[in-house]
Amino acid sequence: MTVYAIVMTDRHVDENVAVQLGRAGADKVLACEGPGLSAPALDVTHGSALYAAVERIPPLLVLFPAGGTGAQLGPGLAARLGGAFAASADLEVGEAATPLADGVGRIFVRRWRGDRSSYRRLDPVELERPVVAVLPSGGAFVEHGTADVEVEVITCVAPAKVGVTELSSEADEFAAAALASTLVIVDPSLGEAAFAKLAAAAPAGVVVVDAAAAAPSIAMSVPRVVVAVGGRAPAIPGTPRSRVGAVLGSSAPRPPRAPADVMLKTAKGASTDTVIDELAASLPALAGGTTEKP
Repeated sequence: MTVYAIVMTDRHVDENVAVQLGRAGADKVLACEGPGLSAPALDVTHGSALYAAVERIPPLLVLFPAGGTGAQLGPGLAARLGGAFAASADLEVGEAATPLADGVGRIFVRRWRGDRSSYRRLDPVELERPVVAVLPSGGAFVEHGTADVEVEVITCVAPAKVGVTELSSEADEFAAAALASTLVIVDPSLGEAAFAKLAAAAPAGVVVVDAAAAAPSIAMSVPRVVVAVGGRAPAIPGTPRSRVGAVLGSSAPRPPRAPADVMLKTAKGASTDTVIDELAASLPALAGGTTEKP
């Protein structure tokens, strides 16, 4: 299939953005330009512009990355396209029911139930209508394309006015959500040195955050692995997709319904620094998909 990447902006697309999309696997970049399109995307404001851009293709499959954009724009786009929507999904490559040319596979979307107990496999070809899906955050970046990608500029509908005027805007440093397939949450009681050591050892695909940033990061990333590092088992708002673990649990008994799949305690006599060092050394394995208890 041909992969299109859509960028909504009120000015010319930055060349570095186009290069990054090409390296990620986009065959073509559609730059949807228009006044106000760089504002935070909501369906009430940007929905019509996105639909106008998507309708040009027309798509078999529309994918949103982890984060808030898919939740905002996905349902409305699916309704306008007359397609199916999957808020929590992943992809599967399998054999088609009918013979295809050699080397050609079929892309399926697995739409999971809320409790992650089962999923429905959606085949856009058999459905004969588009599927709009929100994917969870991935691991380390893998180059699937080249930096040489064609950029086509299209004129899109200006965002709708919603009766609100923005007087000023200031970034909130505490509201940033880290996106990663493996999230390590560090209890502040361990100190800044422990946080810095884990953050420095974290490879691509692993993000270390403090307790204040845990909830938004989990909600936006839908991570595959969540590891809480601290003196007690924290109340982690995990997701059905996540394996949750707790490291450095104190000698206190585990709560009856603790959120951790795996509760690791320090060996008798082992220092906190020793366990932090061992955990830092194991972060590359977590990024590579290892979730077994050490």
